[in-house]
Amino acid sequence: MGKYKINFFHYSQNSILVNWPQSISIEISTDINTFCKALYNDGNIIEYKKGYCSLLIQFNSENISYDYFRVYLINIYKNLKKINIVKPLVWEVPVCYDNSFSFDMKEYSKKISLTKNEIIQLHSSKTYYLHMYGFLPGFMYLGGLDSKLQISRKNIPSRRVLKGSVAVGGSQTGIYPSNSPGGWYVIGNTPINLFNASNLNQPVAIPDSNYVKFTPVSIEEYELIKDEVKKSEYKFIKREFND
Repeated sequence: MGKYKINFFHYSQNSILVNWPQSISIEISTDINTFCKALYNDGNIIEYKKGYCSLLIQFNSENISYDYFRVYLINIYKNLKKINIVKPLVWEVPVCYDNSFSFDMKEYSKKISLTKNEIIQLHSSKTYYLHMYGFLPGFMYLGGLDSKLQISRKNIPSRRVLKGSVAVGGSQTGIYPSNSPGGWYVIGNTPINLFNASNLNQPVAIPDSNYVKFTPVSIEEYELIKDEVKKSEYKFIKREFND
């Protein structure tokens, strides 16, 4: 059965908000993802939006009532043990931390009292869990940032953060999939396209509930990978996650 005590709220006429314990954790994210997979082919669900510890589900209120749908969801959650969980993968993402890409590195380094090399070593040594996508289409929320790298978001967000920027904000790190305003500290860039809006079935390159590992590359390697991406020749390096 489901691992947690979850609560249901009638969010709007045709939506229901499901809340898990208010904590950011891999266990809760995994539980939410498992629940989503159990609901994937349900014809009465229009869409759902995941949070760190919540799930907003929009349903067809013309076909079913809130009360009926709530009981239905409770029963689905109780039987999650019957869902087969696909073992997650670790996806390697090349990152160039060169000065030409790490626009906020100097300020960031000063604020957290670490050298650039120390930041790169710590940032690229961790394996990050992909909790969800949000903020803008294809933006990863990655958990597992070393406590030494954590920092409050900028007081004044940058007006334009470049596509592929690898950044740190709060206790998280992430990648901007397109040019966008942003309040996180940019420390590098990846040449890989991580979001493709024209691919309706799988617009994101890396599915959530998987893991990401950043691999430092030189600016020369960055340009070579960028060329491979343009020619559609780039292939991700990935392996099975072993905890």
